[in-house]
Formats: sequence, structure tokens, C-alpha cells
Amino acid sequence: MLGKRVTIGEWLVDATANRISGEAGEIELEPRVMDLLMLFAGQPGEVISKDEIAAALWGEVHVNDDALTRTVFKLRKALGDDARNARYIATVPKRGYRLVAEVSTPVDRLAASAESWRRGFGVMAVTLAVLFVAMLGWGLMFGEGSAPANHAASDRLARADGFYHQYTRADNEAALRLYESVLDDDADNAAALAGLANALTQRLIRFQGSESEGNVRSSLSQALEEGWLESEAARAGLERAVAMARRATELDPSHARAWRALGLAVSAAGEFSWAERSYERALVIDPDDWGTMINLSGLHRLMGQPERSTPYLEQAWISMERRYARDPVEIRPWHSSVGLSVAEAKLADGAPEEAELWYRRVLTLDPFNARAVRGLAALLEQSGNAADAAALCDGLARSTDATC
Repeated sequence: MLGKRVTIGEWLVDATANRISGEAGEIELEPRVMDLLMLFAGQPGEVISKDEIAAALWGEVHVNDDALTRTVFKLRKALGDDARNARYIATVPKRGYRLVAEVSTPVDRLAASAESWRRGFGVMAVTLAVLFVAMLGWGLMFGEGSAPANHAASDRLARADGFYHQYTRADNEAALRLYESVLDDDADNAAALAGLANALTQRLIRFQGSESEGNVRSSLSQALEEGWLESEAARAGLERAVAMARRATELDPSHARAWRALGLAVSAAGEFSWAERSYERALVIDPDDWGTMINLSGLHRLMGQPERSTPYLEQAWISMERRYARDPVEIRPWHSSVGLSVAEAKLADGAPEEAELWYRRVLTLDPFNARAVRGLAALLEQSGNAADAAALCDGLARSTDATC
């Protein structure tokens, strides 16, 4: 039976942690993508049909080819593979896919290593073991002093992230101060550099500039339309944010949030192609990064590509559902608004049935969301279900201060 830790080609795979690591750094895979990788690893070289993959990954739930193809695409992207010149996942036309890379397990590698030692390196093994114990003792004696400092930095980073995600002026300034305090102690802390870049960019987008006095902008597009980001003061601030985000990606190329921070900063500077590449790099590292998906959706609207915008919002909604139990404070302010944006985009595209489904999805998780109630009630009215529309509006009025 295949274990949870294997080597596939150039990648070390830890299925329990949903991570792969190699020369490109460490990459976190979403669970279903990891399941697909382990399915291939269990049958290296064998053709696995689309039906077999769907049954293994989704069970009895029916999925279309798009879902399966997107999962294969995500896996290839994470592995750095090319479908046209496959080194990992090869497409077998009309049959399915197969893993073409070599697979080995820790047992295989230990067996090979043991054979090597038996050929004359026993003394070296003893020497290395003694050195290892000595180094371990050194770490036990002298490593304790750094643990509290690391713990304190991690605590400040967590608090800074919590402030940042409230998106108010005071909270953003508190986040800035905390990120800076971490960098005062560790100037090369990639997470703090990425966080500070984010907070500096949000300060410029939302809270600064003459047009924002007394009002908070809600989007990058508003700041761009006002022309504020073209000012000398804003450009200087953006240059600082870009420099910090770039430094974070250089220090830790596998840090998804660093790439997202770089994408946000350069998009605010009007460098949309650079922003797209940065966001896509973040999604290679963390295919479930819903924040990057939201940013990419907004970026494509700014680029005049609305047809590429909505799919990212749909995927962000799904990713939020998967991560909600782990990150409720961060996700809750965004989840309903993302679902509503999808519903309204479907309505604008002339797909009222799909819009209705999205309104209902939001109301399943956020039962008295006034915007969702009003949108669904209007659709019901238009389709002749006036009684159901009235019942929705009555429920909203009884339970909240809002009305239809």
C-alpha cells in the first residue's frame, strides 16, 4: 500500500500535510488535487480513465469534465508540468491520464541506502550518528533562547493579520505598526514584509487622498478612477509597497501571500500584466487562496475582461466554504458579498436561473442578508411567484430592520 510520503519525480510529497516540496520551494495543494496526485502515484505508468478519477475524487457526486480537467490543470501547474511535453501527467487521448514520472517511497530509499552502507560505510554511519547526537544536544542547550522570540513574532504577525482583515482605517494602522515591530526585530521576515506591503497598499487605495476624506473607498477601481494613485505621494507609497513585496518573494518564493501582496501593489500602480503573473504564481503555490481569486476577478474587470472575472469569484466562494471552519473571522466579511457578486454577474449576463441559485446559496448560509433577499424576491416576482417573494420580504422585515 502506498504511504503518505513519497517522491514523485523531483518532488517530495507529504499527502498528510497536502504539501509538495522541491527546487521551486514548498507548495500547498488543495485536498482534492493531492488526492489526484496520490491516485496517480498509486498506479504509476498506468492509464487511469476519467470515470475512475471522478469516482475516486468525487464518489457518487456527478461532476462534469470541466471540474475534472480543472483539477488536472491545477496539479500540472503545481508540478510545473506542460501537457504538451509532459514530465509528470500525460494525457492519453480518449482514454484518460497516466503518471510518467518515477515514484519512490521512503522504504525504497532506505533499502538502497542500507545496501550502500553495507558495502563499507559502517564507520561513517557511526561517526555521523555521534555528530547528530552532539548537534541535537547543542540545539537543546542553546536553541531554547530563540523559541520565545519566535513565538512572540508569530503572535504579533497573527494579531497584525487580524487587524488588517477588518479593513477600517484604525485597524489598518494598527496592522502597520505591528508588522513594523516584527521587522524591527527581524528585517528579513517575509510574512511581515508581505503584510506591511499589503497594509501600505490598502492605506493608499482605501484611506488616503483628498476624495477619501470622511469616506472609505471600497475598491481599487474607485481609487484609479479618482486619479489619486497617479499623484506623487501615492506613487512614492506604492514604490515602497512594491519593494517590500518583491523582497518578501525573494526571501520566500513559496509564500503565497507575498505574491498576492506584490500583485495588489503593482495593480494599484497600473502594472496589470505584472499583477496577473504575480497572482497566478500565488495560486500555483496555494490553489485554494480565495483572496487571490477575488483580486484576480477585480483585475480582469479593470482589464476589460468580465468573462474571466466571474469564474474566479465562483472558485473563491467554493474555496471559502472549504476554509471557513479554519478562518471564519477572515472569511465571514467576504463570503456573502462574493456570492452576491456572482449572482448579479449572472443576472447581467442574462442567466436569471443561475442568478437565483446563487442568491439561494447565499441565503442558505446568511439567512437574512438583505441584498440577497431583495435580489431573489425581485426574480421571484418576475417569474410570477409573488407569494414566495412576499414571504421572503416579510421574513426579512420581521427578523431585521431592513425591508424589501
